[in-house]
Amino acid sequence: MKMPIFRIFVISALTAGLAACANPGKPTASKLTAKSPQDYAACVLPKWQAVSAQTTQKSISHGYRLTAPSAVASDEVLEVVESREGSRATFYKGSFLSTDKLRLAARECL
Repeated sequence: MKMPIFRIFVISALTAGLAACANPGKPTASKLTAKSPQDYAACVLPKWQAVSAQTTQKSISHGYRLTAPSAVASDEVLEVVESREGSRATFYKGSFLSTDKLRLAARECL
């Protein structure tokens, strides 16, 4: 009788954990650039793919979202959206275990 309840608990915990990985948490950095979202994302994407080959780019409202998946922690996410004089790049670090390579690559394109 206890085993099914334990399984339900474990499955619920895993589902909640995966849902948390799908959504970025609080931003760890946000910068403005004079580049358009398209130009900035085009600069960052190959740099991120050099660090994490499975990096993807997706169109979002008024810009792009780059996602570098992580097998251990939450994904690294960079959202680039239109701003008054170019675009705003907002970086979401996956976890404290992540390196700063992706953030530094994004900074190089500012």
